[in-house]
Amino acid sequence: MSKTVPLAGPIVGLAVLLLLALSPQCAWAEGAIALGITGDIAADGYSIGINVNSATAQQARDAALDWCRNHGSRVTTAKCEVVTSFHHQCAAEAQDPKPGTPGAGWAIAPDKDTAEKLAMTTCRATAGKARVGECKIVASVCDESP
Repeated sequence: MSKTVPLAGPIVGLAVLLLLALSPQCAWAEGAIALGITGDIAADGYSIGINVNSATAQQARDAALDWCRNHGSRVTTAKCEVVTSFHHQCAAEAQDPKPGTPGAGWAIAPDKDTAEKLAMTTCRATAGKARVGECKIVASVCDESP
């Protein structure tokens, strides 16, 4: 008498492995923003780190914090901390490019256009009447990985 081994389990397992090997990398996208701010942007500026498309929320927070701590003045980089993390959204930063001005804004929204509009609104609100028209988008990224 012969013994029959069911092949459905191994065949299904092999098919799943092949699909994973042939498909693009599957990972949940995560993003984060870290800020370093003293409360006086005109005098001290600010530091910001925006990270998107990280494999985990912790990796996104770590990368945003690292960027923030390494780009900016000594005063602002020392104040960097993660202010938020996000998933499948967009982040934008707007600023008045003239040194010594207070205009700055950043935002997270479901799409790039909305994030940019919100960042510009905050920048214009903080720029002052003489500089309200000077704000510009300086960064705009979306967390898009699967």
